Amino acid sequence: MSVTMKDIARKCGVSVATVSKVLNEKDLDVSTAIRDMVKRTSKEMGYVLNVLAQSMKTKNTKTLGIMMPDIKNAFYTDICRGAEDMAMKSGYSLFLCNTDDKIEKEIHYLEKLMEKQVDGIIINASMERNTKMEEIQKVSVLFAVLNHNTHYPGCSVRVVADNENGMREAVNYLAPLGHRRIFYLAGETVLSFQEDRLKGYKKGLSDWNLSYDERLIAKTAFSIEASKQYLMDHGLPEGVTAICAGNDLMAQGVLQWARDKNIRIPDDLSIVGYDDSIFSRVSSPMLTTINQQSYKSGELLAEMLLKYIEGFNEIKEVLLEGSLVIRGSTGPVRTT
Repeated sequence: MSVTMKDIARKCGVSVATVSKVLNEKDLDVSTAIRDMVKRTSKEMGYVLNVLAQSMKTKNTKTLGIMMPDIKNAFYTDICRGAEDMAMKSGYSLFLCNTDDKIEKEIHYLEKLMEKQVDGIIINASMERNTKMEEIQKVSVLFAVLNHNTHYPGCSVRVVADNENGMREAVNYLAPLGHRRIFYLAGETVLSFQEDRLKGYKKGLSDWNLSYDERLIAKTAFSIEASKQYLMDHGLPEGVTAICAGNDLMAQGVLQWARDKNIRIPDDLSIVGYDDSIFSRVSSPMLTTINQQSYKSGELLAEMLLKYIEGFNEIKEVLLEGSLVIRGSTGPVRTT
């Protein structure tokens, strides 16, 4: 039989109301000695707070859900850590769902989280989208979105990384080093951040009066294996001296391909990644990349969503600027 507040009150010789105040952390008018005794006794007796019963009274379960496309990608792991730390600081628990970049799985978890009556959901959308499926989905809780152009009705909060200026900065760094044919290895997705990065790539070229050439654009999945296989199959167009990759995983694939082909990095080819994940710091050479403030993104998403849950809804969207981190995978074009 489970332990009740009445059992604890009897053991401590206090009222049930006093026990309730202590266990629900509304005990400002309770003495320190009684508070410590109640907490110690409840722990010794194995008492577990009935969150479901409590939520029926308060309409708040103190839980959030977070959906990530691929938890193996360190970029998403950092977002989760930021969100989790902010949630815990605010007294909330976080349920993590990995969607494997599949819209069906994303919607399945969305429905399950609503069934669990979480107070809010953070969505980092899967690469695979289906507008019709999204538009008819009724989301009954507050939710926040990172970056992407999802079509779920009623989004409360959005945190957006400045992808356009991030990629523009990458090109503006490479061009003064003498790179004139810069290959852009983009990711396969219909999400808006990819369009923004392509705009940034084009603007960077324009800043240096470099012509845009569609032959210098290719798309693969956002993975080490996909980018490496693309280069194994197709190689690079003649004259390319630098590559901007869609994320750090893709840049790792480029590094592996270059190593297999005895292409020296950065002497023969410069590489810029995107995300500044842990992968950028453990590669050889370490990777020049764009820092997207992934941890800060998760922190902000949770913070803004919690403010909405508590009734403060002044801020709808926040733009996070990226920054170039220069390491050993880039250098000036060699002259012969």
